[in-house]
Amino acid sequence: MAEGLLNGFRALDLTDEKGFACGKILAALGVETIKVEKPGGDPARGVPPFLHNKPDPEKSLFWLAFNTNKRSITLDLTTGEGRGLFLKLVATSDFILESFTPGYMETLGLGYDALRQINPRIIMTSITPFGQKGPYSRYKGSELIISAMSGIMATNGDPDRPPLREGPDSIYFESCAAATAGTIIAHFHREHTGEGQQVDVSLQEVPAKRMATNIVPWEFDRRLTTRNGTSRSFGVHSTHWIWPCKDGYVFWQFLGGKFSAAGNRALSQWIDDDGQDNPLRKITDWEEFDMAAVTREELVVQQAAIARFFMNHTKKEIAEEGLRRRINATVVSTVADIMENIQLKARNCWVKLNDPDNTGILAYPRHFFVCSETENFVSGRAPRVGEDNRDILQPLSNDEMPMRKEYKAGTRKEPI
Repeated sequence: MAEGLLNGFRALDLTDEKGFACGKILAALGVETIKVEKPGGDPARGVPPFLHNKPDPEKSLFWLAFNTNKRSITLDLTTGEGRGLFLKLVATSDFILESFTPGYMETLGLGYDALRQINPRIIMTSITPFGQKGPYSRYKGSELIISAMSGIMATNGDPDRPPLREGPDSIYFESCAAATAGTIIAHFHREHTGEGQQVDVSLQEVPAKRMATNIVPWEFDRRLTTRNGTSRSFGVHSTHWIWPCKDGYVFWQFLGGKFSAAGNRALSQWIDDDGQDNPLRKITDWEEFDMAAVTREELVVQQAAIARFFMNHTKKEIAEEGLRRRINATVVSTVADIMENIQLKARNCWVKLNDPDNTGILAYPRHFFVCSETENFVSGRAPRVGEDNRDILQPLSNDEMPMRKEYKAGTRKEPI
């Protein structure tokens, strides 16, 4: 297979946690991604959890996970010397990733307008809480704040409890995926025109676009979508979608009509085969079963029987026997489950990266997508603080502008 889709290009990564994944994806695509850290290391190296629960800037599992395939240099951009070295790097780079408060780069003389004077082809991707313009543009914001202000939190959680944020880093990761797409589209434009541009990503806007199904009832009926927890509303009733079982949870929809008839019938038969009390047996024509015609009392009894049934079985039993009986019940996988998942293993989803001086061997997701002709893989561990200072910065001390050396991602540590 050929090298990565973007092999031969260089990115300077100035981001904090909000933008790490953008550089990670570009690096997996073959871009030589250089993490520019403060002297002493990026503050995110202090984000827990730590390997073996020992706080250390080289053992943050968060850092190790989100900075694979990257290189590391240390520069103090608040000094003239640091800015001078950085500008020399800009001249030989293709992308700049940053997540500073809008306007901060300008105060250093490193804003987009200044950098494109040095390199008209440069693409600067800015990932910030609220974007480069607008009344909130210079406000600070964490993922928790963005989860609230994007509207995502309002519909997440149980109806009788306060709103909840989504799982760890979901909005950061989603926004970085959008930033990567914007960066690559800008790159495509540059390949045709020779012109770079600034890509402006607002963390608030990205998840807000997912609110489309909630915006429609508000626009038409001035009705706010409520939190449903593990249930979903259909007309006058809400039915469970997430059910506890012996050793975890499963996802199964209890719905009416032809769409769910086969699954409902098969589940009812399984309850009978188990010898349990089965109020679903009273329903003789599942194709004509109308959820709206069921009383609330009947629905409570039916769902209680389904809940008892699932609690009598393990996730493995539900997955295997459910598949045989053609019941569309899906196991809610834990990390332990996905690491052993036969489908993910069949696709070589995981790669073990060897770092014997520090972490030993850790498993990482291997790719974001698979191409038939190019290698777009996570293949190298996260860098140590300033690990590449000598290779990258030392040549810049010469008065002449240095030529960029060929770099192949993943050569630091090969996968096991």
